[in-house]
Amino acid sequence: MATETGILLYINMAHTEREVLLRKLDEAKTQVEVGVKYQHTKSRSEYIVTDLVIREDNEEIRVIYKELSHEPPITWDRSFDGQDGWIVPTEIDGKPVARFTKISS
Repeated sequence: MATETGILLYINMAHTEREVLLRKLDEAKTQVEVGVKYQHTKSRSEYIVTDLVIREDNEEIRVIYKELSHEPPITWDRSFDGQDGWIVPTEIDGKPVARFTKISS
């Protein structure tokens, strides 16, 4: 926001209420389980979900997961339900399939 002096002011945008964010995380955890192994449908690589988090700048739910198929492992961060998100289907042979499949609890 510009002022008469030409100085820009920072507008602090408030976050969604804590209870609402916690409810969103709880709902996401019904679809992606923390501590559970999953297999990526296309690559067949195995991963373990280590956490579900909220991205600070846009409050998007993110899945934090670590590869089990390679050493040393890389920890990844993927959208829960955005473009190419964890729960968003992918296509194989023109048919929609789950992007990740649970392989253990």
